[in-house]
Amino acid sequence: MSDIIDSLTDGLKPVKPLRNRPLWLGALAGLIVAVLYIWFFYGPRPELTALMGGEWPRSHMPVVKPLMFLALGISALLGASGLVRPEGRPKLRYLMPVLIIGAIVFGALLFEFQRDGWIGTMANLSDGVLICYMTILCGGMAGLIVLWRLWLRRSATSHPLTLGALSGLATASLMAAAYALHCQGDAPVYLLLVYGMAVAILTGIAALLGGKLLRW
Repeated sequence: MSDIIDSLTDGLKPVKPLRNRPLWLGALAGLIVAVLYIWFFYGPRPELTALMGGEWPRSHMPVVKPLMFLALGISALLGASGLVRPEGRPKLRYLMPVLIIGAIVFGALLFEFQRDGWIGTMANLSDGVLICYMTILCGGMAGLIVLWRLWLRRSATSHPLTLGALSGLATASLMAAAYALHCQGDAPVYLLLVYGMAVAILTGIAALLGGKLLRW
C-alpha cells in the first residue's frame, strides 16, 4: 500500500497556501488608481476642493458618501478573504454594513418621498445618472477581472456563489467610493437607484460567475 501511495505522490510539488496579502495590496492599488482616474479625468466636487483649502462643507455628504462605500468595500473584502479555503464559512457580520447603510438610505428616501412627493423625489435623478451608473459598473467589473487574475482563481472555496457575490460587492463599492469624490448626487433616491443599482447588478453578475467558475 505504501508503494502505491509513494507512486501516486511521486513528483508532486507542495502548493503554497493562498494568502490574503495580495488581495489587500491589489485592492489598495486598484482604489488608488480609481481615485486618481476620477480626480484627474472627472474632477473633484467643489466641496472637496474647498475642504482642501480649509473650508468644511455645509453638508456632511461630500465626506460621508465616499467613506460609506469604502466601508462596504472593506467589509466585503473581509468576508471574501474568509471564504477562499474549503473550511471558510459565510459570516453575517460582514454584511452588517450593507444592511445598516441600506436601512438608513431607505428610511431617508421614505422621509423625502413624504416631504416632496413623487415628482420632487424623482427630480433628484436628473443629473449625471448614466455616467455615474456606467462608471461604477464598468470600473467595478475591471476591478473584478483583476481580482480574478491575481487571487480569486486560486481559491478553493466551499461557497463559490457567496465568494463571487462578495467579490463583486467589494470591487463595485470601492469604485463607487472613488466616483463619490466627483459626484454631487447626494439624495437618497440617487444613492439607492443609481449607486445601489450599479453595485447590486455587479454583485449579482459576480455571484453567477462565481457559482460557475469557482466551483471545484
